[in-house]
Amino acid sequence: MLETIGIDTAAHDVYRALLLHPSWTLKDISQDTGLTDDEVRSALDRLAQLSLLHEAADHQFVPVSPDVALSPLLLRKEAELDERRARLSQERAALAALTSEYAACATGRTDSGVERLEGVEAVRVRLMELAHRAHSEVLTFVPGGALSAAALQAGRPLDEQHLARGVRMRTVYLDSVRNDSATVEYATWLTSVGGETRTAPTLPMRMILCDREAAVIPIDADDSKKGALLIRYPSMVRALEELFDLVWESARPLGTTPQDVSESAPTDREAALLRMLAAGLTDEGIARKMGVSLRTVRRNTADLQRRLGVQSRFQAGAEAVRRGWM
Repeated sequence: MLETIGIDTAAHDVYRALLLHPSWTLKDISQDTGLTDDEVRSALDRLAQLSLLHEAADHQFVPVSPDVALSPLLLRKEAELDERRARLSQERAALAALTSEYAACATGRTDSGVERLEGVEAVRVRLMELAHRAHSEVLTFVPGGALSAAALQAGRPLDEQHLARGVRMRTVYLDSVRNDSATVEYATWLTSVGGETRTAPTLPMRMILCDREAAVIPIDADDSKKGALLIRYPSMVRALEELFDLVWESARPLGTTPQDVSESAPTDREAALLRMLAAGLTDEGIARKMGVSLRTVRRNTADLQRRLGVQSRFQAGAEAVRRGWM
């Protein structure tokens, strides 16, 4: 209880021994307390420094009342604590004023419904602020394939803080991350601590929704380095919520295996590929949306054509329509 002012267990035991037996020698105290001679000497020095022992002329130590010896010390500590509290109060007031100034400047840069964040660093700062304030739910689309093991590891402390505060976390990756051991391991860990992770064949764009009150989407869906838009308009945020929920319902929990499908029905991946082929996307565009290599897209397209028994993409689309796949 008194460690903060220098009285540890050894010092307490030595003081109590002298209080009960003022005439005891160092050896007597050592035998009674189980301390070594050096430990007893060290405890005597600390007690003398705290004015709890007074050394008499015959080298005996006389205990001094703790109230007399320690009250001045405690009064000084109380004064220091009061001073720190006063400084803390001033710092809180200064923080509040600076936060108000920051909010006023931010409002001046936006129409309060949409804020344009130029560049990667501006986006990172705003995402950090949103994450700090999140209190109920964080929803995320992560297109572009697997993240590095270092990036996943760096994000764990923040994820743990969210979940510890009761924030629900739901994340959708591309199906392609199922082949990445680091992402699968991370998703397994996240699930074990309360998070939820699913995958989908394609994702519309990178997106983060916080507390269903704010959404962050890229200015250019194909180049996130250009910056992002922070959206707070309730109707726009709600539309993005519904988009997330729609994708979430059709996505598969990471760690599950695909359900068996008959030869007459496309897999989710094949259906997504057909939709993008029908929309006229290039192989490069499809690779970017599915988070896979250009070679993989071409191989999957060729496999799909073989499955449908056709020779061209146009024929694949026509045969998919004939079979009722599209």
